[in-house]
Amino acid sequence: MPRGFTLVELVMVLLIAGFVLALSLRPLRGTIDYVAADAAAREVTVLIATARHTAIAWGCRTRLRVAADSLVIDTLGALDWGVLRSWPGPASRSVGVTTSNAVITFAPTGVAWGASNTTITLTRGSRVETVIVSRVGRVRRG
Repeated sequence: MPRGFTLVELVMVLLIAGFVLALSLRPLRGTIDYVAADAAAREVTVLIATARHTAIAWGCRTRLRVAADSLVIDTLGALDWGVLRSWPGPASRSVGVTTSNAVITFAPTGVAWGASNTTITLTRGSRVETVIVSRVGRVRRG
């Protein structure tokens, strides 16, 4: 009696496995959106805190510029703003971004520069993450 599987049996097993995989990927799409939006929100939160702490530690005004394609921390030198460091923006994770103020500036005391809170909304699929920076420099996720 021969051992092993026929080509038809192997093809049938692969077709069934592919069908089951296709059915299981649909619920994962929401999870993938959640992970991407959460990662982008964590990154923005960390960079806001980094900009604030840089302003305090260096004793100069520091700002974070939030755009879809880049996140940039600048410091104010003697004459003009200079780029301290830049990172890819939320678009690198296929996450959309809207903000009430695209530039968040901190004074050397760590207080945010401006008249009101800044709200950054990060969206991917049905998942929405919100990062809010208060006037006193506190960051919270909503």
